[in-house]
Amino acid sequence: MSDRHNEYDITHFFCSFGHMNSKEKRATVTREDLARATLVTITNNIGSIARMCALNEKIERVVFVGNFLRVNPISMKLLAHAMDYWSKGTLKALFLEHEVRNSIN
Repeated sequence: MSDRHNEYDITHFFCSFGHMNSKEKRATVTREDLARATLVTITNNIGSIARMCALNEKIERVVFVGNFLRVNPISMKLLAHAMDYWSKGTLKALFLEHEVRNSIN
């Protein structure tokens, strides 16, 4: 389940949770493997939902924003891949870069 080659293969991670039914597989899994598989599953679901909404509204580009994404390049890469995968390349994920600062006078 480890990401040995630094590639993010959606199919690989979806089936990784299925391996948890096997006692032998559970013995070889690290917490990092489970965390990565969870992140991939969640971001893939977000990408799939965003794609469905974009299709319903006839939108060609989806913009993702938020502090979590700004500090999490892995999630940005996964969302971009999920949008490309689920839309068969017809939708592009865009990400806004911004800073939010609170000022106390």
